[in-house]
Amino acid sequence: MSAITIFPQNQFVSARDSKFILKGKDFRFLGFNAYYLQTNAADASKRYIVDDVLSFAKTAGFKVIRTWAFNNNSDSVYPGVIASKPNELLEQGLIGLDYVLAKAKEYDLLINLCLANNSPDYGGIEQYIRWANQYLTPPTSQPFLHNHFFTDDSIISWYKFYVGSILNRVNTFTEILYKDDPTIFSYELINEASNSGISYSYIKDWYEKTSEYFKSIDTNHLLTTGEIGYDADASRYSNLDFFYNGSDFLFNGSEGTSFVVNSALPKIDYTSFHSYPEAWNMNAKAGMTWIKDHAEISDELNKPIILGEFGVKQNKISIYEDWLQEVKNTKSKAAMVWHYVHNDVVNNDGYGFNEFNSPELVNLFKDFIKDITEDISVQFAVIPDEVILFQNFPNPFNPVTTIRYALPKDDFISIELCNSLGELVQEIERSFKPRGEHELTLSFNNNLLSSGIYIYTLRTSDKTISKKLVLLK
Repeated sequence: MSAITIFPQNQFVSARDSKFILKGKDFRFLGFNAYYLQTNAADASKRYIVDDVLSFAKTAGFKVIRTWAFNNNSDSVYPGVIASKPNELLEQGLIGLDYVLAKAKEYDLLINLCLANNSPDYGGIEQYIRWANQYLTPPTSQPFLHNHFFTDDSIISWYKFYVGSILNRVNTFTEILYKDDPTIFSYELINEASNSGISYSYIKDWYEKTSEYFKSIDTNHLLTTGEIGYDADASRYSNLDFFYNGSDFLFNGSEGTSFVVNSALPKIDYTSFHSYPEAWNMNAKAGMTWIKDHAEISDELNKPIILGEFGVKQNKISIYEDWLQEVKNTKSKAAMVWHYVHNDVVNNDGYGFNEFNSPELVNLFKDFIKDITEDISVQFAVIPDEVILFQNFPNPFNPVTTIRYALPKDDFISIELCNSLGELVQEIERSFKPRGEHELTLSFNNNLLSSGIYIYTLRTSDKTISKKLVLLK
């Protein structure tokens, strides 16, 4: 058996001018996560789960599915395991991954493959560290720890062996090399890498080494980091106190990673990030700012962006409507919800959906897919003749409100928030904006401001407008 099929380059998704391109056209999509496909496909009696998931995706209009391309466990009896020890892969687990790609090809769907995990699920970094403590001599008297995954040459070589084995594998069902398979949308180096309390430079260096290795084997496929979106410098983001409820861990470097630095690496083709504001002690509305800020950074890098995971447990319909509207504002218009749960898959994380327990949510997703497919503009069709500053809504508010404004031309703007005495509280926006309508959502800790009347002022190159807002506690 030999893999000799050669696909034209335009059959693979590429990146250009902050957009995804497929067959010469913009490729916009809503996808979903179904991390469990490989492990079920490795068990022939459970392959129907894969078939059902892909059938739903095709019927509903989803185009991309993100799933795990790793499964590490020293207990090789478990049928889904791919790696039971360093540099040793099990065929049964790999055949499960083969099946996922083969069935996706039948359904004309694309698969986004993630190659490792920061958390212990399905092995992750924890398994690599257990192997290191079993097979290697630690550099000090202390055992290997999480950080060594990113710094130890032997552990990095194990990871590279795994990546190279996947890319050079011939699919047993299609006889196509993974590195030559256009069914694969892209690869992610690792899911949600973090290195708490340690300099972001270690993860950055790891991304640099591993992305260069990946591209030395596979130049067909897009590659991204797979991170949450944490950073080590808040200066590129909206004001932490007014927009992110003071959750400084998002941008203070404590998670040991930097979205800006990692995303700028030359072998990283597009940016990716995740959104879980409930888990970060933030109002869900702050998720809109989170999307906007990361998209603006990605635009500056001239790379497409994907909201690779997003989820809330309550009020999904209204919140996802807001977030997906913000996704429409991005150039790439791409997102993948966390996550589709098959009825026979046990998962109780509170984020899952399917067509049986969440039909209204599925309809929302279908509407979004229709909108981005038909290229419906998210800006007002009519450009205003003059600068407009709308009244914030809701008003009075506590502690979340949205400020909208419209510009007749591209312009540099600032928005200031002052107290009732006219004293500056905070400049909440300062940037160059294209003509049309814009909005920003304040979401802050109740202790930040006292109850009362405040003034917000929009300044453009030739006009200044102010309005009152009322904070009630």
